[in-house]
Amino acid sequence: MSINNIIHSHIKIWGIIFCFGFLLFGCKADGDIEKTAITEHIVNNVQVFLSAEDTPILGRPTAIKAVSDGLYSVDEGHYQITKVDKEGNHLLSFGDRGRGPGELQSIAGFWPFKNEYLVYDYNSFKFLIFDDRGELIDEEVLTENPVNPDSEFSIPITLDALSPGKLLIPTGGRNGSLFAIVDRVDSDVTYTGTALGEFIREYNNQEVMQAYSRGEIPDILLNLVMLSSSSKAIYTLQQTTGILEKYTHAGEQVWKKELNIPAQRDLFDRIAEHNRDAEQNDHHREFMVARAMDALEDGVALLLNMPEAEPLTIAWIPEDGNTIDLIEVKELTLDVRGFAEGFTVSPDKKHAYFLERSLGTIYRFEWPL
Repeated sequence: MSINNIIHSHIKIWGIIFCFGFLLFGCKADGDIEKTAITEHIVNNVQVFLSAEDTPILGRPTAIKAVSDGLYSVDEGHYQITKVDKEGNHLLSFGDRGRGPGELQSIAGFWPFKNEYLVYDYNSFKFLIFDDRGELIDEEVLTENPVNPDSEFSIPITLDALSPGKLLIPTGGRNGSLFAIVDRVDSDVTYTGTALGEFIREYNNQEVMQAYSRGEIPDILLNLVMLSSSSKAIYTLQQTTGILEKYTHAGEQVWKKELNIPAQRDLFDRIAEHNRDAEQNDHHREFMVARAMDALEDGVALLLNMPEAEPLTIAWIPEDGNTIDLIEVKELTLDVRGFAEGFTVSPDKKHAYFLERSLGTIYRFEWPL
């Protein structure tokens, strides 16, 4: 399990996730394509679960993860991981700001495993393992990205974890791949997925900004993927094609689907128009079809990027990939200027949680499936 897209307010734009919006189709292993049935659901009842304004244990939450007995939040205000029960009562907090053992500078990943937690500190390129009481067990500082060791900008902002010792890291197209399965213990690296463009070794901010100003997707971002995993599967979302893929933990592809959500059909056109019209110092909007991704045991949920004023919308794809459910949450909308928002579904699929990062507010609503 993982918290997806825990990402940052970092200015390194190569971590930005893009996806084209196209209808969801099912691609069988032999290449045959069949249209996937879409079912729509409406959610009207939303409650504030926790708010930084009213809850001292929250500072600046940036990501959330639901578990069987409650909810974890990643808090870059307090540089901590916090856990509450299903009623919002405080159970655990651990972590502190600093550069020493067990201390954190920028929490870019958090994964709760059985009896221990894995935390990824982006600024230090450090992986920390804590026990179930939040006490430090071990930490490792990496000197290079194991999938792109000779790249100047090699530290990944986004990644996922199958276990404390096994990571999923985007490769940017290296060796013709999209991501790699990395064993931190024996240093094995398995490249998998098929790259969409050439591997670009160096990040050029000027070229990226010029592409945005032309209403285009920068070449260096063509191979980026969003990653999320369960105990049974790995799910990847190709960022520039909207292709959702399912893999085994060994990196073997099970199926792939192409996303095309009707409400998103002109989303990229709107983003491109905004970016072309933006002044030099104005905020550019990012080409992306999903803000967050949460893999469960029986499927994967995508928090979709929607046009302005559209309701919060989640796409649920079951583990067989044969259907798609669209869930509209009428009382909530996304900030079109934002990048990543927190989103997670409880393992029992009774509730879903949405974190509005700009306000530090966590909402809860009943999961309709």
